[in-house]
Amino acid sequence: MKRKILFITALFVLLGMYKSYGQKITKSDEKQSAISRFVYNDKVAFKLDYFGELVLHPGLSLGTDYTLAEKRWITLHWDSELGGYWHRSNNTALFLKTSIGTRFPIGSLFVDLNLGAGYMHSFAAGTIYQKSSEGGLEKATNLGHSHFMPYTSFLIGWDGTRKKKLPLTFHIGVEAYLQSSFNHIFLPHAAAKVGFTYKFKKQSI
Repeated sequence: MKRKILFITALFVLLGMYKSYGQKITKSDEKQSAISRFVYNDKVAFKLDYFGELVLHPGLSLGTDYTLAEKRWITLHWDSELGGYWHRSNNTALFLKTSIGTRFPIGSLFVDLNLGAGYMHSFAAGTIYQKSSEGGLEKATNLGHSHFMPYTSFLIGWDGTRKKKLPLTFHIGVEAYLQSSFNHIFLPHAAAKVGFTYKFKKQSI
């Protein structure tokens, strides 16, 4: 009797493991399929930019460019970016932002206007001090400061998809943005942007 109970129990455990394993494979396949559909979507381009705050303070940003609508004379796109820059002896900043842009083609060239907003987190360079309970100074943890980041950008570039059928665009331009809650004001900034976008083409089997 005990053997029968153990056999039935083991059988149920094995069936449960098989079912769980099958579900994991299915979920994994579905996840890979969703990622694949996103990566190889004709409307999606991946972008990489040099982000030079005041031109000379180096930074990078990477993100996506999603085409919302496209006509012969205008393209409406939605961009999302994650990046940061380093201002020596001053601060390091990270940001996450999104924008809506309009791209006007001129042959293989284009002009791109964008308007958006984002979140910035800045960390002061060097050691931070605070007033201690005894009235002196002590080192403080550098947790950084959060900022609202509205911005606009003007870019010019070359679109390889229009004449050469290449999945590339190159662009250069300037971005102007505001940093909120900086000594109770919106601090204006300007940054140089140089970069490219790339669309992955699905390989036929």
